[in-house]
Amino acid sequence: MPKKELTIDRCEEILDQAEVGYLAMSRDGQPYCLPFNFVYDEGKIYIHTGVQGTKWDYIGDNASVCFTVAAPGEKRTGESPCQYTYEFESVIVLGRASRVDSPEETADSLQKIIDKYRIAPVLPVPAEKMPKLRMIRIDIERITGRQNL
Repeated sequence: MPKKELTIDRCEEILDQAEVGYLAMSRDGQPYCLPFNFVYDEGKIYIHTGVQGTKWDYIGDNASVCFTVAAPGEKRTGESPCQYTYEFESVIVLGRASRVDSPEETADSLQKIIDKYRIAPVLPVPAEKMPKLRMIRIDIERITGRQNL
C-alpha cells in the first residue's frame, strides 16, 4: 500500500499519544540521536533531562534539531517477500532546541510530563531536586507525518 501524508491534526494526536520520541542533533557533520520521554504542548515539545551531557554540547553548537515519533501497527506478509511490509504512522518535527531557563516554564512543562506518564497520583517534585534538572524546549518550525496502513 502506498504511503500517505498525515494531516496536522493527526500528527498532533500522535505526538500527544507517543511515549518515546527521538531527538536528532548534528554538529561538525556528526549526527547524534537520543530517545526521550516528552510532552507536546501547543506547538512546542518539552523534554526532561539532566543539567549536563553531550546533548547540551550539540544543542549549543547547532540548535536545529529533528524530533520523530512512530505509532507502529502490524506486520503484513504474503506469498512473496515483496508483499511484506510493516504498518506505521510517523511524525517528524523540525525545530530549534533550547534550554528552558524560566523556573515557571520549567515547573509547568515538568508537571505536564508527569501528568502524561503517571499511572496513579504522585507527590510533587521535591524543591531540592529542581536545580538538578533541565528541560529542553523545541520550538516547532515544521511538522510532517506519513502512514503506511
